[in-house]
Amino acid sequence: MKQNRPLLAFFLLAIALVRASAFGEQAANTANLSPPASPTKQFTILQSVTGSRPLSNGMEIRSGAAVMQITALRDDVLRVRVGPQGTLPEDASWAVLPQSRSASVTVSTEDDSASVGFRTAALHVRVERATMRLRISDRNGAVVQEDSSSRPVEFHGSAFRVYKAMPADEHYFGLGDKPGPLDRREHAYHLWNTDSYAFQESTDPIYKAIPFFLTSNGGITAGVLFDNTWRTSFDFGKESPDAYSFGSEGGPLDYYILYGPDAKHVLSTYAWLTGPPPLPPLWSFGFQQSRFTYHPESDVRAIAERLRADKIPADAIYLDIDFQDHHRPFTVDQIQFKHFPQMIADLKKQNLHVVAITDLHIADLPNAQYAPYDSGIAGTTS
Repeated sequence: MKQNRPLLAFFLLAIALVRASAFGEQAANTANLSPPASPTKQFTILQSVTGSRPLSNGMEIRSGAAVMQITALRDDVLRVRVGPQGTLPEDASWAVLPQSRSASVTVSTEDDSASVGFRTAALHVRVERATMRLRISDRNGAVVQEDSSSRPVEFHGSAFRVYKAMPADEHYFGLGDKPGPLDRREHAYHLWNTDSYAFQESTDPIYKAIPFFLTSNGGITAGVLFDNTWRTSFDFGKESPDAYSFGSEGGPLDYYILYGPDAKHVLSTYAWLTGPPPLPPLWSFGFQQSRFTYHPESDVRAIAERLRADKIPADAIYLDIDFQDHHRPFTVDQIQFKHFPQMIADLKKQNLHVVAITDLHIADLPNAQYAPYDSGIAGTTS
């Protein structure tokens, strides 16, 4: 087997080059989809409390023109929202369930000369008046999360960043589809859905964006869900050894803090917040025929016929990118798959399900009658 490794490496490189060429039209100019930068970016930092008022489920704080709202959805779930110009971001989400986002518990106000805050049955929430520093602790006084002592929340125009204190023995796990070590400490990442075929350990970003991570320190685990669909970034001590941070080029500053104290409880709470996955269908436990890739339509039909002729109890056939028109998501190649709907119907009669790939991106194709791109751009400019 060892003597074939150079040939295998050459073969994989050839595939990578072919696919890179095929995807060039999608990946070359994705940055152009972001809104144009403002010629002057207003710099805003939340550096002291200039006003506050209690809420039945939390508190609202002013720092100059900026406003911060911290609310308790449950005794162990907090939501933090910030608006740099005095208006909170839209109360909406593509990820958090409406019934979870609107949930609330009654809190007890805890204000003194040095801080404003409140408590739930599980947590103490405190914001220092002089520094606007947020500190969350459990009922035993153990710190769950606190802002950095040297870097307040800051806005650069529509972009912003949140800095948190990073204890020497705290560890970080999550962000979903990422290469690299399981513990994210001393590493930095971007979330921006990108077709990254043949990615390496150092490739970033890659396919999916999951802005959720766990912090673990001294037996206490917490979760952070950063609810923002723009291009986001996370730095777990790579820039500074005593702080981790997260931020975005734009969109809302809206994040949730999920208290454990154990990881199992945090993940259960995450499912409560975003919704549990549906139960898989029974057929998905059967044999599924898949490879890269089946085309044209005649090959797919031939495979189905062979599976049934040989009495192989298969339940599904997968279609990779070659069923698409020039590998563009949400399209069908009308030349190689002339009768796509009929093929699906015929396979169903053979008790075969079809699983078709959906890449998590849109091809950058203006003026090409590509509906996903055109409708998306129309939405951003309307």
